Amino acid sequence: MDVMDGMQIEEIICVYMEYGDDFHECVEKVARERDIRAGAILSGVGTFDKARIHYITHTELPSDDKFVEIEGPVELCSVDGIIADCKPHMHCTMALRGDELFSGHLEPGCRVLYLAEVVIARFAGRRLERDRHPDLGTPRLKAG
Repeated sequence: MDVMDGMQIEEIICVYMEYGDDFHECVEKVARERDIRAGAILSGVGTFDKARIHYITHTELPSDDKFVEIEGPVELCSVDGIIADCKPHMHCTMALRGDELFSGHLEPGCRVLYLAEVVIARFAGRRLERDRHPDLGTPRLKAG
């Protein structure tokens, strides 16, 4: 375990997206344009006509990811995550037609239908970045 403390919330940013926007690309664009080196996706909701996620399929190493593409209408029920070095890592829960649930890692390819909104917190005090664990090869969050 590695504890990365000493950060404070510097700014809260609310983002509205409209028809045709790619949710993941918009969050990453805001992070790059505002140079968010450490932050969090606090909340997000919206609707998609096309969505893309992935999830792991077993508990062994290396991991095996299953990618799922969903045709809408899709309700984005929740999204949260961490921004490290301007790159978001987001997980979400989505509902298809209100009766089928999906959850996993939100991927590029989630196209906004009616609207989407997300709240981002920018942290001050330290940078966050990701590298690969030397033994496992898995992504690892580190403070810079």
